[in-house]
Amino acid sequence: MLKLSNETKVGILTVLGITLLVLGFNLLKGKSLFSHNKTIYAVYKQVNGLQPSNAVQVNGLVVGSVSELNVKDNDPSRILVTLTITKKVNIPRNSVARISSDLLGTKTVQMDLGNATEYLQNGDTIYASVDGSMTDAIKEQITPLVKKLEGTLSNIDTVLLAVSSILDTTAKGNLQETMRNLNTTMRNFSNTSASLNNMMDPQRGNVQATMNNLASVTGNLKANNEKISGILDNAKKATDALANGNIDKTLQQLQQTTASLNSTMAKLNTTDGTAGLLLNDKKVYNNLQASLGSLNKLLEDLRVNPKRYVHFSLFGKKDKTKPLPSDTAAVQ
Repeated sequence: MLKLSNETKVGILTVLGITLLVLGFNLLKGKSLFSHNKTIYAVYKQVNGLQPSNAVQVNGLVVGSVSELNVKDNDPSRILVTLTITKKVNIPRNSVARISSDLLGTKTVQMDLGNATEYLQNGDTIYASVDGSMTDAIKEQITPLVKKLEGTLSNIDTVLLAVSSILDTTAKGNLQETMRNLNTTMRNFSNTSASLNNMMDPQRGNVQATMNNLASVTGNLKANNEKISGILDNAKKATDALANGNIDKTLQQLQQTTASLNSTMAKLNTTDGTAGLLLNDKKVYNNLQASLGSLNKLLEDLRVNPKRYVHFSLFGKKDKTKPLPSDTAAVQ
């Protein structure tokens, strides 16, 4: 059996260690020594914190990783990023390598594929672009809100100044009076609520007494149900008798009587008859009054001086009584 010296063993172990170190380093960087990788380059003005080993994606699929980041030609505005494509994918020449980040801030290189018929080969350079950072996106969203908030605060300040100018001493006094009235209203409401509670109290409430009275009335109705039924039957019989009687004839006679009365009233309203003249002609009424007055005087004179109208004398003695004065003389 071949015997190895200690120096040979140390040398073999050193070579194996270096080999494993190189393999591990390349694996950590996302490189595979046993596959045909493709290297392409992209030049950026800024990389927004892109680091080696960050993923390279096509439509969300990881197809490689970032290998190196270097300053090109000592110009800080030109950063050369080396991308290692480990999967067999065809990338059109007019594609764009866009640096983006997710909500957690993890950076990736997204391949926005173009529509060219020629594809990138090993060592070619791809177009580059950078998405705005999360801070920039937040600033874009917040800036309009900040402006609106400033305008709102300005309006609030204007309103507060107006309210302050309105609420002078008199207005403050009115406000205090309003608050006192509100307190009084609340106390009245509390008293009303207490009164309602007392009314609803089964022991002393009016509602309970009303319910008791209602129960008593319904009890009486139930007890006199037969009497009420008899009364209703009698009423029904009476209405049936009226319905079956000669009510039509009675109504006809009533209509005739009403027509006669209307005719009589119409004649009284005219001056055709004596009654109409008496009611409607004032001259006839005055003459009648005068005649009645003269008749009254004649009867009175006949009662006082009957000899003036009845002459009876055995010796033919003349009546020396003066004649009754006329109405004109009496008036004079």
